[in-house]
Amino acid sequence: MGHRFMYRNLIDDETLITATSVEKGFVGAGVPRVAGAGGSMIFSGAYTGDDQEVYSVEIEAPGDVGSARFRWRKTSLPNNGWKASNIPTALTDIELDSGVKVRFAGGLDSPAFALGDHWQATANRFYSPRRIYALDPATKVRSASPPEDPWSLELDFGARISPDAFIAHLHNFSPGASLRIQANASANWRAPALDERLTWRGPTLIHYLVTRPRSYRHWRLLAEGAATGQEAHLEVSEIYLGGFFEPADHFWFGNVMGEESFEETGRTEYMAEHPVLLNRGRTITLPYQRISDAQRGEFLSMYRAVKDVEAGRAKPFFVHLDVDDPASVILAHVAGGFFPRQTGPDDFAFELALRERLA
Repeated sequence: MGHRFMYRNLIDDETLITATSVEKGFVGAGVPRVAGAGGSMIFSGAYTGDDQEVYSVEIEAPGDVGSARFRWRKTSLPNNGWKASNIPTALTDIELDSGVKVRFAGGLDSPAFALGDHWQATANRFYSPRRIYALDPATKVRSASPPEDPWSLELDFGARISPDAFIAHLHNFSPGASLRIQANASANWRAPALDERLTWRGPTLIHYLVTRPRSYRHWRLLAEGAATGQEAHLEVSEIYLGGFFEPADHFWFGNVMGEESFEETGRTEYMAEHPVLLNRGRTITLPYQRISDAQRGEFLSMYRAVKDVEAGRAKPFFVHLDVDDPASVILAHVAGGFFPRQTGPDDFAFELALRERLA
């Protein structure tokens, strides 16, 4: 029995993430911010961008539909600049980008559009590939419906990486699926240099890579036959591809593993108090004895990484509580502080308290 901690995911903002298919997002209704004339503008489309965007459209040359001209922008543009301008208005859809479209309709008066008429709409995609490393199990990457077979998720890191562990957390792949983790120097997947079969386990799958040496830029998860007849899509909440920290076996055999309920006090119509159960999650206390100063430093580095002051965030991380039991993987927070006490010249003791990160 040994513990492994996985808190440094190599998937980050710089990773190019491509899925065979992803469920498209939506474009909200256009909200008029300035409407000096009687014309209107309609947003539509299936959003394919990664992150939420607010799109703005503004009339820069007045007139009726066809003669009036507009410009547009979105919130991610630097310095709030305009993406394009001097575009003729039209009764038919005009594509802006990422599947977002606009069309115009005249009013009772002419000209239909005045200088400075302005509309905004929010485009969102709840199942973007960017969700797979958000460390929020409530968000997911999801395939189109129905799912493709095979379905894949490709990762281009821009440089070679050498991970040790792969995790797919809260997935809905079928137990009969053929699942593989592959890697290559290029995005040619005809004969990948690394090709390892994954053993299905739900809801969290962990795999320790065995191919040596391994240092590749391109990686992918390949799923064949992964959908059941009841599933209209494939989805996975979190993907981890990175290393692990495994302390020496000096933990004390006194692990405390239990469950904690999250409740709030409600009241009946007669004002009698009663507890309302909101959720229930696992709590774990891992006692360590005779930890060297070097290993104490590694625990401290992990603590500082997950209690990320720069990001202003307490980050969850994956913990494999028993490396001989693939079902013992959880996504957890460190609960409380890190208080090692010195018990010898090069010995430290402490308890690591963990609380499961719930969806």
